[in-house]
Amino acid sequence: MSQSSKPQRAVGLIADPGIARALSNRVSKRLEIKLNNGFESRYEWQVSTGTYTLPLGVSGRVALNDKVPELRKKHGWDYIIYLTDVPHYVQERPVRSVISPQDASAVLSVPTMGFARISVLANHLAELVQELSTGQEPVRPGSQLAKAISIQGSLPDGEQSQDRVTSIEGLRGRLLLIGGMVRSNRPWRLVPRLSSAMAGAVATGAFGVFYTSIWSMADYLSSPRLVMITVFSILVLAFWLLLHNRLWESPQGSRRREKLVVYNAATLLTVSLAAAAMYILLFLALFLGALIVIDQDYLASQLGHQVGLAEYFNLAWLASSLGLMGGAVGSSFDDVARVQRATFSQREYERRNMNFSVEGPTEESQ
Repeated sequence: MSQSSKPQRAVGLIADPGIARALSNRVSKRLEIKLNNGFESRYEWQVSTGTYTLPLGVSGRVALNDKVPELRKKHGWDYIIYLTDVPHYVQERPVRSVISPQDASAVLSVPTMGFARISVLANHLAELVQELSTGQEPVRPGSQLAKAISIQGSLPDGEQSQDRVTSIEGLRGRLLLIGGMVRSNRPWRLVPRLSSAMAGAVATGAFGVFYTSIWSMADYLSSPRLVMITVFSILVLAFWLLLHNRLWESPQGSRRREKLVVYNAATLLTVSLAAAAMYILLFLALFLGALIVIDQDYLASQLGHQVGLAEYFNLAWLASSLGLMGGAVGSSFDDVARVQRATFSQREYERRNMNFSVEGPTEESQ
């Protein structure tokens, strides 16, 4: 096998456990292909990944530059890009990336990418590598209209004058940030941590399925009314989780009011989506249970008319809504610390008080 005559360049993608790590693993090969076929094809590019959780500095910024020499010595990377799930602010503006050409390193805040596809993430990472390699900002072609509606801005770093910071701007940028924070929180991972809530919901819902008065009520109520009850039950559980587990956040420092809105909107959406996922699982269980246990002729005799799947569906629908409200009480027995890890404030607190070691990747907390 012939060896390539091109000089080699190594890029290290390090990432926080969770969504950041999953994205880095998925994007690494695509990024390597893009670099080898792109702006610096005279090099042979190699992209590798690693999982590290870097501590936060006093200002709330990820302390990457201080760790670059250790990481470079251990892995031999020419360029280091850190994908973090921590949002932060510079000059009171939410930061997407911090580029340090003098250290050949960059930090990318994954939540600011929203629900970006892997191809979009690969393009953005390629631009970061290009700037680190050449020291020149990427040229962004486009019309004046495209520039006017762009959510990305650029500003000098107040702490490190040689660094360049890209920010996200405007209402669309904030909505993108909230969506990305919810994605990083991984609402689906919250459901298994609410085992007591689920047990309480199943017990309450099962009582409703086998209680004849609930049969008549489910048959009588209209679909819009059942929708309202469902939404109400999801909100009841979401707010109970928010208050009981002390998930309401009170960020400090600059842009406190904006952070208060952004962080708590992301937390509320996270627990609401977890409650909705629990509702779907509960509905499927109760619907199947009703079909198995309740005889069709007996149900028809109780309701006074012929029944089909629609009546079983409505019964499970109402019983699931009632069960979810019962699950709110059951959630009081779940581990508060495990639930709190679904929010940014708890993870940021842990990051401020952690010790970093380059000797081995950080394992994801369960």
